[in-house]
Amino acid sequence: MNTLISLASVSAAAALLLAACGGPAAFERPAMDIPDGTARSSPVGKNWWFVFHDGTLNRLEEKAVEYNRDLVRASALVDRAAAMAAETGASLKPQAGFQAEGKRQELSEGECYMNNLPDRARDLWGMSGVLSYEVDLWGRLRALTEEARADLLASAAARDAVYLRLTAEVASAYINVRTWEEKCLIIRHVHASYEQTCSMYEKRFVQGQYPELALRRVQAERAKTLAQLKLAENELSRAESALAVLVGDSPRQIMAGRRLSGGREDLLASPPSIPAGIPGDMIERRPDICELEARLKAAFYGKEAARADRLPSLVLTGRLGQVSTRLEDLLSRPSRNYDMGAGILQTLFDGGRKRAAVRAASAECAAAQAAYEQAVLNAFREIRDALVERRKSAEAYEASRDEVTCLRRSWDIASKQYEAGYLGLMDALDTHRNLLSGELDMADAAQMRLNAIVKFCKALGGGWQRGPDSA
Repeated sequence: MNTLISLASVSAAAALLLAACGGPAAFERPAMDIPDGTARSSPVGKNWWFVFHDGTLNRLEEKAVEYNRDLVRASALVDRAAAMAAETGASLKPQAGFQAEGKRQELSEGECYMNNLPDRARDLWGMSGVLSYEVDLWGRLRALTEEARADLLASAAARDAVYLRLTAEVASAYINVRTWEEKCLIIRHVHASYEQTCSMYEKRFVQGQYPELALRRVQAERAKTLAQLKLAENELSRAESALAVLVGDSPRQIMAGRRLSGGREDLLASPPSIPAGIPGDMIERRPDICELEARLKAAFYGKEAARADRLPSLVLTGRLGQVSTRLEDLLSRPSRNYDMGAGILQTLFDGGRKRAAVRAASAECAAAQAAYEQAVLNAFREIRDALVERRKSAEAYEASRDEVTCLRRSWDIASKQYEAGYLGLMDALDTHRNLLSGELDMADAAQMRLNAIVKFCKALGGGWQRGPDSA
């Protein structure tokens, strides 16, 4: 009973010592011109692409997230960081163990005389429970624990960055496929029109109604559009291959059920609305900013741990067990023994190793802070550029759509005047050619508009969340 009381006293003394110990300094983020807000606690928008209201894109994103090996690797690194954080945190707790031994020893004559032992040789059997605890006097263990936790946060943010980059690439690749599909539809429609015109010209040329020059000009336009079609189909195939790499399978089956006859208008029918201004706290939800802040925090606590490592360490130990020279007497009460104690360890000379470790940790912390501050500045620039690009690309699309409206009306007038004999063949072909070029340009403008939304969502770390005061 006295033994147990003594061990309890040691534990209580350790707890009092721990309460009186100095801990590591608290981490503070570098002062940056970022407004405080609640978005810091918001996770990355996992389904940010829902703003496009496109079921096919939703299925492609789900498949890409399930398949992508980079994301699997990033998730595994998070699991490893979590395990390492748990391992490091265990150093703050007492360590208990069990020891059992049996040996034969031979003592010197002096030892036999001092201990009044009849024989120099004897057997020794023992078993005991061992308890040890390092008192965190200067906060070294707590600093190491905080460093490991920060590494865990950094790994999780890095995984979110991989997720965001992957989903943005899938969205851009899907938009590219849709763009080339639209271009193929436009060119096929024009080529079919030239096929009908050529068929009519060939019949009338045989009948002697049209000169060969007119026939050859129409045939040249047909051949030109056919070449454009083949090049567009090649680009469509390349776009589908790029998308297939991201989703891990051919996207044809996933995309087969969607409506193609309407072109891209289904994707553009309800484009996401963009808020007029972006609060600074949106930057803090970006996974790259979260990762670098966590890296800075880890470096800070690594520096604190290196400083505390230069100071003395205190270890408390205790042992309670049984020791006997005869195995059959090992469990008897007279064989019980215990010991307890405390040890202080202080390095007196190590060639400057620990001092150099502090300098290295301080330099690493300074580098991490510079990287974090630069990333914040870059994030401001990226968000501003994405916001401007979104607005300007929308304006460019509207202008391109107005152009196509005028060109379609021009072609309608030109075709009627040509049939009535008021307009020459070359002028009619030029008008048709301009319409084709304008429709292809409008498809490019639509692609730029959608890609600008993807870039904007990516710049915000996964879209945005409207507050109660948002319009």
